[in-house]
Amino acid sequence: MNVLGISGGVRIGNQDGAAALVVDGRLMAAAEEERFTGIKFANGMLPRHAVRYCLRAANLSIHDVDRVVFVGATYVGIVEILRRWLEFQFGHAPKVELVDHHTAHAASTFFASGWDEALIVTFDFSGDGVSTSVRTGKGTQLATLAEMRKPNSLGVFYSAVTQFLGFQKDSDEYKVMGMAAYGTPRFELDHVLATTPGGYEFHPAFLRGVKAGEPAPSKQEPLFEKFPLPIEPRLPGTPIEQVHYDIAASAQRQLEQVATRLVEHYAKAHGLDRVCLAGGVALNCKMNEQIRRSPAVRELYVPPVASDAGLALGAAYLGGVEAGDRLEPLAHAYWGPEFTPGEIREVLDRAALSYEETTDPVNAAAERLLSGKIIAWFQGRMEYGPRALGNRSILADARNEAMKDEINARVKFREEFRPVAPAVLDEAGPRHFDDYRHSPYMTQTFPTRPTVAKIAPAIVHADGTCRLQSVRPEANPLFHELLSRFHHVSSVPLVINTSLNAYNDPMACEPFQALRTYFVTGLDSLIMGPFVLDKRR
Repeated sequence: MNVLGISGGVRIGNQDGAAALVVDGRLMAAAEEERFTGIKFANGMLPRHAVRYCLRAANLSIHDVDRVVFVGATYVGIVEILRRWLEFQFGHAPKVELVDHHTAHAASTFFASGWDEALIVTFDFSGDGVSTSVRTGKGTQLATLAEMRKPNSLGVFYSAVTQFLGFQKDSDEYKVMGMAAYGTPRFELDHVLATTPGGYEFHPAFLRGVKAGEPAPSKQEPLFEKFPLPIEPRLPGTPIEQVHYDIAASAQRQLEQVATRLVEHYAKAHGLDRVCLAGGVALNCKMNEQIRRSPAVRELYVPPVASDAGLALGAAYLGGVEAGDRLEPLAHAYWGPEFTPGEIREVLDRAALSYEETTDPVNAAAERLLSGKIIAWFQGRMEYGPRALGNRSILADARNEAMKDEINARVKFREEFRPVAPAVLDEAGPRHFDDYRHSPYMTQTFPTRPTVAKIAPAIVHADGTCRLQSVRPEANPLFHELLSRFHHVSSVPLVINTSLNAYNDPMACEPFQALRTYFVTGLDSLIMGPFVLDKRR
């Protein structure tokens, strides 16, 4: 069965549009719409570019698709909208089916994990009216244990704090998580988000516009009337003071406590120690660390695309299950477009650029990293999900303690409190990180061992942890070879790895987007396929 899963929508509040194509239970291609349009989050868009890519990658036409599965079971009139959209964009509308938002989140993580049985917890702002769901997964069956409905929402809570601190909801929550490491959790927030025996209870009396059945306010509007904190909200662009870091730390602690309590309650009640997470809140990798370290949790799985972009994968999986297909687990995150040397050369020549061609791009990259350069590394298929995992990456030497500040200041143009993450050889992980587990998608943080601060100080966050990507050769042989080459010369088995973008752009998908980032930032070199570009300083 050829199943096309799509997410996104036509309302301004719909974001993270994506497409995923599953053929006979096997994922063939998946990508977010924002990567093609260059518009972050692709608000209010259906994924026409992503659909075209997926069909092209699988060598199929829209007439070969047996069903299109869309996430939005409560959307009025959406089937007719989708039918007309498909006919208008592609000339044909296959059968359209709808699935529930949190069921798709659950499918995207449980079926991707490859586990036979697990507890599945999904949490976000809200979707189809639900903000948190708890399920068991067994074989192909997903059984619902509990649901919380908006406004009883962890996503609403964290988004409100994000806005209070002067940032934008639905996009800047990770800034609050980064700030938390620099603060003291001295504000008591139980009166806002209470811990209960089974999880949490959010008290939304200070909120506006997030009642059940109402659309959420736009990103331009505040969620709160009067947030119950002893200072005024920070205005965007004004200085960040210590009290703001302390509020971030307090909110992060509260989130970690209630989410861990919820997972522990249901894990113990149902005798399940494998846990799958998804939903926007599951992008909080510090929270994920606390859940992983719970005695009730033996193994934790968070997919590379836990956000609403992952709904496309969940929808495609659900369509495959309904068709009776045997689903293959997710082996890696590289499901986006790739470009041949000829296609890359055409872009470079059209731009009249000087470049070198090499038969050994790994050696070219390693030499530049060892000489202290910050390089863009553009290889293979683009990652599906928000993290650069070695194919659309900015890389640097973590031995230089100042490298984090250099990247933030002259390449990413972002706040100084933002950490940078490492990519580490999986076989070296246990020697450098406490409680180490294979973590290929940068969805969890790990405490660093004392040696890391000595050999790679740039990647150690203020709280002594880092959000790492562990790399195995079977998932990404070229990137593993690069890390191995760097390790052989430097004796350090990791490098800084951050996404190939700047100025709040989406991660680069195509060669011209990589060139744009290269030329408008302080990047020193770009290695794109076999081609090497260097700036003269």
